[in-house]
Amino acid sequence: MIRIHRRFVLMVTCIGLLLAACQPASALPTGVDAPAAARAGTPPSPATAAASATHTATPTPPPARGGAIVIGGLSRADTFNPLRAESEASRALAPLLYESLLVTDPTSGQLKPGLATRWEVSPDSRTITFVLRGDARWPDGSAVTADDVGATLQAVLDPEMDSLHGARLRTVEAVTDTDTRTVVVHLSTPDCPTVAHLGDVPIVPTAWADRLRVAATTPLTAPVPGSGPYTLDPTSSADEWRLVHNRPAQPAPYLDRVVYRVFDSADAMLAALSEGKIDVAWFPAEAVMPPASSVIPHTYPTGPYLAILFNNDHPILSDGRVRTALSLAIDRPAILKELTDDRGVLLAGPLPPFHWAADPALSPPPYDPQRARDLLAEAGWHDSDGDGWLDRDGERLRLPVRTNGGNAWRETTAMLVVSYYRALGIDARVEIVAWPTLVGDLFTHYFGAVVFGWPLDGEPDQRSLWLSTENTVGSGLNVVSFADTRMDRWLAEAASFPGCGASGRADLYRRIQARLAELRPYDYLLVPTATLMTRANLVGPAPGPYASPFWNAADWYLRVE
Repeated sequence: MIRIHRRFVLMVTCIGLLLAACQPASALPTGVDAPAAARAGTPPSPATAAASATHTATPTPPPARGGAIVIGGLSRADTFNPLRAESEASRALAPLLYESLLVTDPTSGQLKPGLATRWEVSPDSRTITFVLRGDARWPDGSAVTADDVGATLQAVLDPEMDSLHGARLRTVEAVTDTDTRTVVVHLSTPDCPTVAHLGDVPIVPTAWADRLRVAATTPLTAPVPGSGPYTLDPTSSADEWRLVHNRPAQPAPYLDRVVYRVFDSADAMLAALSEGKIDVAWFPAEAVMPPASSVIPHTYPTGPYLAILFNNDHPILSDGRVRTALSLAIDRPAILKELTDDRGVLLAGPLPPFHWAADPALSPPPYDPQRARDLLAEAGWHDSDGDGWLDRDGERLRLPVRTNGGNAWRETTAMLVVSYYRALGIDARVEIVAWPTLVGDLFTHYFGAVVFGWPLDGEPDQRSLWLSTENTVGSGLNVVSFADTRMDRWLAEAASFPGCGASGRADLYRRIQARLAELRPYDYLLVPTATLMTRANLVGPAPGPYASPFWNAADWYLRVE
């Protein structure tokens, strides 16, 4: 069971590392470097915005440079080693310290230039070429080179490193370079998702990559340098990371210092925010705070999404009519209102409507209890004895709905879903179990329906969840025993699409979404929300579902009152 649990946790964390989908080779014109200042989402200066308006406006001074902010959070940073970081805080803070080859659009999940100003994928989808920016620098002023990228990738590929990044790069066969700014990655098989996985690795200097490989499991006592806008002060601890301006970084961040401080409770963090002791409060879920003109809430969609997983081998749920009936039994807008006060996003499939590969033709199932009753009747379920419960061949329709305790989103969802099922005459009940128990039940396929979900991911590849080869009790992640030959084919084609063009891959993923909506192995419900609360004088935060909430912290600045 230990092996099973480890793989499950690794998969959850891996998916949670926000990725994006392959861009076509023409993402940028060949030979043209994207200016470092043109970061995805970088806001125009107020002066520029005023100049482009159709009316005459009083010129606004440019953002002031300097100052410091304190960010409060509930997650502790687990390591100074960015290649082995697993905690939510370590991953969220990484973009402030390190650059990766590519970055993810925080709203759509698409890939954009990062340390690599452009990238190309060969027609056979087995060779990926990255061309680096020329202005990237380490804290000592030396240039970031292809050697650094190659050494970093070799480090995460080393099994001794036990890196989550390496676990997603199994198809990488070799890493070479043609000059100081060009990195070429060779794959053993065509695998478009690897583009996003490569693009997500935080790049470190060659000497440090080699050092981290040698001491892979040894706790670091000193920070690892990066080429991001900030560098980590050596006096930092797991409870407080102190980030200072990385002087060679271009463009320079507006703020000189950023401190990340850990709080033991949401209440303590809210109190610190209201008292002005911190400038930002980062909550993994909705947080309630009395309205105050000095605080601005930034609410944004975040994973894991909420869904009901149907065991397709279950004697009742193996009938597609029953699965569809259960989907029609639920009033989704009412659940959205109850859980998120209408701030979440309803789902029609595995990709939210704002994802670059989402199918715009799909919509969530309607609330239609009468149609649900008709489908159950077609499947042979009737109240034959007038006791208010559906039965067939003398057996009552019983359905346990299981989820893990300690997760308010899932527990509340399970209770609401069961109330809708019972209104149809289904003898449904909620089963709250411990997390290890739920993991074991999923891997052994020992369940009927489970309220669960996976983190949002810019890379839409879901072979691990749906391939028939993953329908293996005890190890596969196809825990609902789903099997469909068309899905197997489309999933494989999308992962190996020639040149990894985003448009062609999106077409295949839309077929996949439509097929899932038809067969309904999951009943997708909604995407909940997280909250970033900031002091009103802090300008720039723009959190989104597919990136760290601090993805553009280099562009934050303090408004001069």
